Amino acid sequence: MGESTAAMTRMARISAAFLSALAVATVLASAAQTQMVLAGLQALGAPMPLDVRLSATLHDIAGLGPAYGAVLCLALGLALPVGALGKRLLPALAPIAYPLAGAAGVAAALLLMPVAVGMMPISGARAPLGFALQCLAGAVGGWVFATVFRRL
Repeated sequence: MGESTAAMTRMARISAAFLSALAVATVLASAAQTQMVLAGLQALGAPMPLDVRLSATLHDIAGLGPAYGAVLCLALGLALPVGALGKRLLPALAPIAYPLAGAAGVAAALLLMPVAVGMMPISGARAPLGFALQCLAGAVGGWVFATVFRRL
């Protein structure tokens, strides 16, 4: 295999792993955001049957997903290369480098959103649990990146 072919194969693997991670993180983050909002409404006494929860979740994945996905694309696009560097510099942390980077990237994006737009637009991330769930979505995205990249 030529040098340019090997480089293209590596880029294809990175791209496939990144798109997989982005898709999973976006769906999970959008769903978590929805469930946090619905939990808040339920705490106020609104009935929240399962069909409403599912319908609202699917609606938000379709509606919020593209815009939030763009934010997560930037967050993961910056964080995952840092995770790759972390793997090289701290080999003991290699198994958690990408999940940690994904979580940190999402946390950074969430912390920067109020500065950029004057408020937290992801209302489900305003409470500590919601913030943690968003970061968990980033961590799962990082794990997906590592898993897909390794298997391709």
